[in-house]
Amino acid sequence: MDGRRHIWWNFVSSRKERIDQAKADWAAGRFDSVPGESEFIPLPTA
Repeated sequence: MDGRRHIWWNFVSSRKERIDQAKADWAAGRFDSVPGESEFIPLPTA
C-alpha cells in the first residue's frame, strides 16, 4: 500500500473524511448485514 492510511475501529481509508462518512453510515445502519448475524454493535464512544 502506498501512502498514509487512517485507521479507526474497523474502518481503514487513505482519507480521514471517508472514515467520518463510514462512522455516520454505520450509525445510520447503511451497511449490509452479515448473514447469520443479528446483533448490532454500536460505534465505540472513545
